[in-house]
Amino acid sequence: MVNNVESIASVPAILNKGKEWFRSMGSEKSPGFTLYSLSGHVANPGQFEGPLGITLRQLLDMSGGMRPGHRLKFWTPGGSSTPLLTEEHLDVPLDYEGVGAAGSMLGTKALQCFDETTCVVRAVTRWTEFYAHESCGKCTPCREGTYWLVQLLRDLEAGKGRMDDLDKLADIADNINGKSFCALGDGAASPIFSSLKYFREEYEQHITGGGCPFDPAKSTVWADEPRSTHLGVNA
Repeated sequence: MVNNVESIASVPAILNKGKEWFRSMGSEKSPGFTLYSLSGHVANPGQFEGPLGITLRQLLDMSGGMRPGHRLKFWTPGGSSTPLLTEEHLDVPLDYEGVGAAGSMLGTKALQCFDETTCVVRAVTRWTEFYAHESCGKCTPCREGTYWLVQLLRDLEAGKGRMDDLDKLADIADNINGKSFCALGDGAASPIFSSLKYFREEYEQHITGGGCPFDPAKSTVWADEPRSTHLGVNA
C-alpha cells in the first residue's frame, strides 16, 4: 500500500478527536483540513494547514499578503499543471468542487502567486520547458507537442512570433490534452489554455511590441533562473 504522507499525518488527530470532528471542517463533499503550500511573490511563503474551502484571500491574510507594494496578477491552485487563475478568483473556495467550478484543479494545493511584475508568457515558457524536459518520449502527442510548444513560446517571448502562432499554440495543446499516455501531457496543456484565456492580450503585446515588455529583474521569482538548454537550444 502506498500512502500519502499528508494523509498519514492526519490519522492521529482523527483517532484522537473522531471523524465527526474532522468532518466539522471543510465542506460536505470535501470535508476536513489539508495543507496548502503558498509560494511566489508573497510576504511570508510556507505551509499552511487549514480547512478545505478556505480561500486564497484568507491564506494571503494569514501570510501577510503579497510582497509590499505589489498586487496579485495570477496564481496556480495546484501547481503549474493546473490551469492558472487570476485575482478575480481570490474568493474561490479551495476545495475540489470550488476550484473545479472555477475551471481549474486543486491538485497538489501548491499555490504559486505571481504579482504584476511577472510576464505570463515568460512564466508559461519556463513551465513548458520543464514539461518538455520531463516527457519520457513514449507517446507522440507529448513528445512532439511539448517540443513545438517550447519553440513557439521562445519565439513569442523573444518578439519573433506571429499572431497565428497563438492559435497554433492552442491547437498543439489540444492535440496533447487527453491524448497522452499519462497526465504529464495534460499538465503541459493546462497553462497554455488558461494563459491564452486570461492573458491573450499580453501574448499579442509580445508580437506587436517586438519582445517582452516586462523587466525580469523586477520579478524575484524568475530574475536569476537559468534557461533550460534542453532540446539542443541554448538560452
